[in-house]
Amino acid sequence: MKYTLTCSLYSAEQWASPECLETGGALEFAYAHDGVTQCSVQHGTAFHRLLLETQPLRCRLGAVEFPAALGGKQGSFNAVLHGRGGSLLAGAIYPVTDTPLPGGVEGVTTMLFHRRWYQGPTTARLMANQRAEEEFIISPIVALMLCVLTACAVYVAGRVYVEGTL
Repeated sequence: MKYTLTCSLYSAEQWASPECLETGGALEFAYAHDGVTQCSVQHGTAFHRLLLETQPLRCRLGAVEFPAALGGKQGSFNAVLHGRGGSLLAGAIYPVTDTPLPGGVEGVTTMLFHRRWYQGPTTARLMANQRAEEEFIISPIVALMLCVLTACAVYVAGRVYVEGTL
């Protein structure tokens, strides 16, 4: 599942989504996928006008709304996201550095979003760790078959050893 980022000023009801020059589409965060997303927006677009504001923005991913310190900033941002059972519970976006927006550098503003997903409402369990653990879980039937196979191999090896020494 992917969530599209949209933002607005607190005093307005007009929402805008960044159209990333890299993909030609809206900025989206895939559920439970950590990583870095680069999004460059053209100057003069509705989202770029929001970035020029110095007040914090409110953003949303899907139906979940949260404060975001994007206004008047550019560069690197952390996106901390909480989910459970395939649904987004909460999120926050804040700048890693306090770099002001340049005044028209080549007509493009580039942002890097460092995404980190957590299981549940706390930061105690990363979703990336959960996926890695789930890959190593085997079914009880497979475990039983491995035990039987191991027992057979040990029996045959022991039998060959004993018969070879007689």
